[in-house]
Amino acid sequence: MKQYSTINWYEKDTNEVFDFMYNELEEEEQYPFFLFLMQHFPNLEIDWLETFEDFTVALIQNDKTDTILSFIEWYKLKYPEDYREKYEFIERDLCDYFFYKKEVEKLQERVAFIQQNPVSAIDTLTARLHYQLIYHGYYEQAVCYAEAVWTPINDSEELIGFAAYPFINTIYVNQLQKYYEAVLNGIYFDEDKLFHQMVTMGFEDDKINFNEALGALKEELSLTDIKNSIQNGNDKHMIILNVHFLKYMLHTYQLPFVFSEWIWNFIATTKIFGKHKGVENWFYIDAKTLDKHIADNLDSFLGSNELEIFGKVWGLDFVFDFLHQQQLLSSEHFESMLENISYFRNEMLRVASGNLWQMMFVFNWPSTNDYLVDPSAQQLFNETYGIDETEAIEKVSRHLFVYSIPDRIKKELKLKNSNKSNPFPIWSENTPYKKQEPETGRNSLCPCGSGKKFKKCCMNT
Repeated sequence: MKQYSTINWYEKDTNEVFDFMYNELEEEEQYPFFLFLMQHFPNLEIDWLETFEDFTVALIQNDKTDTILSFIEWYKLKYPEDYREKYEFIERDLCDYFFYKKEVEKLQERVAFIQQNPVSAIDTLTARLHYQLIYHGYYEQAVCYAEAVWTPINDSEELIGFAAYPFINTIYVNQLQKYYEAVLNGIYFDEDKLFHQMVTMGFEDDKINFNEALGALKEELSLTDIKNSIQNGNDKHMIILNVHFLKYMLHTYQLPFVFSEWIWNFIATTKIFGKHKGVENWFYIDAKTLDKHIADNLDSFLGSNELEIFGKVWGLDFVFDFLHQQQLLSSEHFESMLENISYFRNEMLRVASGNLWQMMFVFNWPSTNDYLVDPSAQQLFNETYGIDETEAIEKVSRHLFVYSIPDRIKKELKLKNSNKSNPFPIWSENTPYKKQEPETGRNSLCPCGSGKKFKKCCMNT
């Protein structure tokens, strides 16, 4: 043990403190030294929060979240306003842990804090937490969270675009479900009030589409109308099918609108539907088109929406099961789509290798088809908790090595034949969402060459 207790660290500058911590101490000695400084030299002019973040992953892997919470309270007392602006990484790690461990009360405390100042963490936590609540089945809390954060996000001058959209949309579809349930029970629901509310929140003042949605809630699905809409080249059928999908999911799987909307929202776009001639082929998506769609939507550089897209890809079977059940997708195309979905689920395992334990929510979702069920996958997800990313990647690669890709998908993606001697096969030549280089850790030096840590540089651009 280094004799750092005899040194007056107030006489040292910041560089000397960090040089001693990271270069002279063994890794297992660094955190005890940090605690020593907190206790005996609390007024050192160092970035306490950023330094502590170097230790949070290890603390969480060792189930020492109480230690993290104690640090947060200590830091908030010293720098209350500073923590409100810089909480994103510690709070994200805590949320991931409490979701995984199902520690609901502690999770609620973190959510309550985050929604007090959602703008600061919009790119790394605020939106991600929204999807986590939905994917994990905390539907009522997801709606309350959306209601709490949408206004400060919408009013913020720091943000560009419609950053509040995901939260407003969740509020909207939750209101649609209330309207639908009122219709089923013969209860009056003020349609004009709902329309005015959504326009006020930022949706387009489009009463025609709004009425189409309400009409679809009250009516049975007409295949003739859908096919006529496709043949006429308008998008009316997309709105109608959206609503009927929400109803289908509610009645078939008891999944609320706020869950199903995001699964449908991801895939239901004319950018990928309608690529094949004929009404009977309109809803089939070939592997190449789907590959590009996923790539275009996944933030491959920062990984900020990895969890969101993982859930949306995993839930694709709900959409195509619905289309098949409604006789809008032939049995042949449905089987091909199941193959496509299985392939892209495996690809998402590769993308999220080190974080699969954060995706355990998928095993609580209903299953639509035994073809897609892998009994060993849940164990694989669990085994990625508490190990480093390199080991997790190796586990996932070994798990996927035994799977063979259908020749049709290989042909559509122009894949090379797999090399059985290669333990880390990369199948696709057209998957830009895969990390082509080792992922840069948030506490690593930024690859741009600035000399700053990644989280303080390009991660926030």
